[in-house]
Amino acid sequence: MSKKIVIFVLVISLLMSISTLVLAEENYPSKPITWIVPFGTGGGSDQFARIMEKQIESVTDAEIVVMNIPGSKTAVGLNNLMQREADGYTIFGATTDSIINLVTGVNSYDLEEIRPLANVQHNVDMWFIKKDEDRFSNFEELVRFAKENPGELSIATTGLNGADSLSIRQIEESKDFDIENVPYSEPGERYSALAGGHVDILHEQPGDVMSFIDAGEYKPIIVMTEDRIEGFEDVPTTKEKNIDVTSGYWRGVWVKAGTPDYAIDYLSEIIKKAYDTEEYKEYEKRKFLHLREGLKSGQEYQNFIEEEYKYYTEVMQ
Repeated sequence: MSKKIVIFVLVISLLMSISTLVLAEENYPSKPITWIVPFGTGGGSDQFARIMEKQIESVTDAEIVVMNIPGSKTAVGLNNLMQREADGYTIFGATTDSIINLVTGVNSYDLEEIRPLANVQHNVDMWFIKKDEDRFSNFEELVRFAKENPGELSIATTGLNGADSLSIRQIEESKDFDIENVPYSEPGERYSALAGGHVDILHEQPGDVMSFIDAGEYKPIIVMTEDRIEGFEDVPTTKEKNIDVTSGYWRGVWVKAGTPDYAIDYLSEIIKKAYDTEEYKEYEKRKFLHLREGLKSGQEYQNFIEEEYKYYTEVMQ
């Protein structure tokens, strides 16, 4: 083959590649976008994805398909994302646990391998007991009971090294007591564990268990914030108890690094449009998600992720 023919073939190949890229950008999205929820159905992350799916489809032409892939505190779902093409057709519902999994090596990826799109929710964490609990009625009495009855109390969590477990460990160390960590992978199992008396405490966000609170089954005894929060003004804070824990479970959206900029821009835009809808704002308030700043995108969210990575690296050490 002559040199001219080789050059001609290379030029044609280049032009075809460029044409394909241009066509992909012009037609994006040309098929449904999969939203990976790394937990089972019914929990906060599942509710988050489904309200966003509804709002995105109500204000844009995008079609979202929610796919639940639970396991290892978001690790299985993230692995699924990383095995797919970085083409903008798969997004991942990231949480605080997703960062912890990167720090601990449960997911063997570097921060550079993921692209944070936006953080949408930043929750507050609380401890709940049964409303009819007769051994203790507040946080101080619970701590006293745990000290006097070592090994008797248990708490429902998402996993042994999740964000909730780390907060629990810090509270235990601060007040010098121990409770048994009982992990549940399914949100519904976690919630019903307390209601059914299988555990004594639940570490959870208020919006995720409002049905139990409204039904008079759960009683909050401490909130992990500096100031008392709207709707729970009678619940003391960790700061009041001299505990240096003000944790809050956050939820955002990631894609795989290498996703085209046009897809990044489009996805960021539709997430913001969904976040700004009146129905989402009502949902946000109903679930007590408005108590902390939620939406972060672009460099602000990138900085937040890097700070979280640094924080949990120090905490795990």
